Amino acid sequence: MSEIDNPKALFESTCPTNSESFALQNLGDMMAPEFSENCIIIVDPGMRIHNQAYAIIDYQGELYFRQFINVGKKPLIRCLNNAYKDIELIDDYDVKGCVVQQKQRKQTALHYYHLDEVSKKMVFSEKGRAKN
Repeated sequence: MSEIDNPKALFESTCPTNSESFALQNLGDMMAPEFSENCIIIVDPGMRIHNQAYAIIDYQGELYFRQFINVGKKPLIRCLNNAYKDIELIDDYDVKGCVVQQKQRKQTALHYYHLDEVSKKMVFSEKGRAKN
C-alpha cells in the first residue's frame, strides 16, 4: 500500500477553496471491493451528505474516504471492506465532499449519481453505473 506522510496537508495545499470538484487517488483496500486500490475518485464538495453516500470526511484531524451511515441519530463512517471497524462520529466532523465518480485503469468510469427519468431528480446508486 502506498503511504503519504501527511495526506491532510497535501489535500489542503492542493484544494484550498474546495469550490470545484477534485480528484483523489484511493490508497489501500478499505473501500474494496467497490473501490480498488489506486482508483481515481471524483469528489464534489457541493454535494450534500446523505445516508450511504461515499464521502471524504475530516474527523479528529484525519481525512477519511468512507461510506457515511446514519444509525438512528448516530452518524458513523464505514469501510466497505469488513476487515475494518466502523468509526462513530461522536465529535464534530467536516464533510469535504461526496464521491460522484470513480475511474479505474482500463475500465469505464462509474458514476454514483444519475438523473431519474421519471422524477427528474438526481438519485444515488451504491454500485456505480456507467453513464448512458
